[in-house]
Amino acid sequence: MRHTSLKIFSALLLTLIAVNANATKLYKWVDANGNISYQDQPPPKDAKILSERDVGPSDDASQPADPSLPEIVVYSVEDCDLCLHLVEVLNRNKIPHIERPLEDDRDAQSKILEQAGSISAPTVFIGDEIAKQVNGNPFLDELESAGYKILDRNKSKLTSDASTETEPDSVDAEE
Repeated sequence: MRHTSLKIFSALLLTLIAVNANATKLYKWVDANGNISYQDQPPPKDAKILSERDVGPSDDASQPADPSLPEIVVYSVEDCDLCLHLVEVLNRNKIPHIERPLEDDRDAQSKILEQAGSISAPTVFIGDEIAKQVNGNPFLDELESAGYKILDRNKSKLTSDASTETEPDSVDAEE
């Protein structure tokens, strides 16, 4: 009888460990000094949480690594629905990418202004080039042209309703 109870307990413990391994959260928060942190551990009680996201397991998080594919970099701003949706589309299609805040990156702002003539969020670099559109099928077409696979076009549609156009001199950045 004791042996059976031990087996049941062990099975339950392994199940809980397996469930928790796939249920990971990513926290974005600001500390008392104004520093923004991204961590998989909850922030201290005195920190302000900016966002909290469920993220999947890292071993299946992206399409197979291919050094011939261009790097995808997404520059976004806080409270931008289109930025969040665009990142969700990239995640859903398992496209590896880097997310960076646009507000504090003067070099990125200058590069975007030089290439596009204005600064908007989100701005997506596919390699060294700015994506011509970050909504709808043209964006998905650009990703496919770059070599990435779109796993489900129907669930990957973006809309321009939430687009945020920002004048270059109004981008908040620390001097």
